[in-house]
Amino acid sequence: MQGRQDSGYDPRDRSSGKLLAATNGYDSGKQRAIPQRPPGMPRVEHPPQKTRIARPQRQSKPPKSLWRRLLFIALIFVACAVIAGIIGFALVNYFTGIGNSAGAANTATDFMLALKSQNYDQAYNNDLDAKITISVTKDEFKQMALADDHCFGLVTDFNEVPGSAISSNNDSTQSYTYNVSRTKLTKTYPLALTLQKGPDGNWDITSYGGDLGPSAPTCK
Repeated sequence: MQGRQDSGYDPRDRSSGKLLAATNGYDSGKQRAIPQRPPGMPRVEHPPQKTRIARPQRQSKPPKSLWRRLLFIALIFVACAVIAGIIGFALVNYFTGIGNSAGAANTATDFMLALKSQNYDQAYNNDLDAKITISVTKDEFKQMALADDHCFGLVTDFNEVPGSAISSNNDSTQSYTYNVSRTKLTKTYPLALTLQKGPDGNWDITSYGGDLGPSAPTCK
């Protein structure tokens, strides 16, 4: 029996063709059917809008008027000027007072050192004011000092009494008190000096209490 000739058709080829057509969306020349939406599911025409949070707006500071700024700056300058003036005035008075006290103290110390060294000419010429020298000559001053030395002994030491320095309101006069030691005395005695500032700025002694000793000498 004559066998059936192979016509070249293979059922597997048909199955493969259908599968390829279904994959490409076509089946026998027709477009693939769109899957149906399940029943009860609402239809969404547009995607839901996202809620956007507004960015906080920076609040602008109210502008200050120009005249207020200028007034504030002017007040600062005035306050600084007043403070600087007060400080300057205080410093000038402070250093002026220091300079006056130093000048007066130097003259008083120089006078006391001259007495201690028995240099009475120097004490008379350099430290005494014209208010004294116009009424007391150099020889008279020297004789008075020698009489005190003879009765009370030579000056061996002197110390300023604490708190005794007193100046006038206008700083034109200054006074000091010293405790003076002499060889023939068992205790010290006070010697007060008053000084005045002259027109040339120098300090001179205008008073030493009338005598350089504890009292007027009475011994022979």
